[in-house]
Amino acid sequence: MNRTDRMAAFEPAGNGKGDMSGMTLEVRPQGGGAVFVLGGRMMYESDALQFRRNLEAELEHGRKWFVLDLSGVIGMSSTGLGILISAHRTLRERGAGFYLANLSPKVSTVLQITRLNSVFQIFDSVEEAVRTAGSR
Repeated sequence: MNRTDRMAAFEPAGNGKGDMSGMTLEVRPQGGGAVFVLGGRMMYESDALQFRRNLEAELEHGRKWFVLDLSGVIGMSSTGLGILISAHRTLRERGAGFYLANLSPKVSTVLQITRLNSVFQIFDSVEEAVRTAGSR
C-alpha cells in the first residue's frame, strides 16, 4: 500500500455535491446485547455524542455485549477512531463485550494503518460476531 492509498483511507468519501453528512446509527437490541448498525461518515464530534448516548442507554438496559456493523461506513476521521477506542475502553471497564463486524474497505484500511486491527475483535459477519458475543 503506497502513501496515497493510506491517505485516501482517512479522507471522507463525498458524493461530489458537497455532502458532508455525518454518521447514521441504528440500534438493534438482541438478547443480552445490541447490534449498532453504523453508516455514512464517522467524522464529527456530534457523531461521537450520538454514539455515546446510545451506548449509555443500552448499558442502562443491561446489555452485556455490543457488535458494531461497520459495512455502511464510507469515511472515518480521527474522531471516528476515537469513537471506537472510547467504546472499547468503556465496555472493557464495565465487563461488556465489544466486537466489530462487516468492515467496509475504508474502515478495514484505517484499522490496518493504525494497527488497531490487532486491538479489536473483528468478524467477517454480524452473525458470527453475535454468536461469539452470545457465548461469552
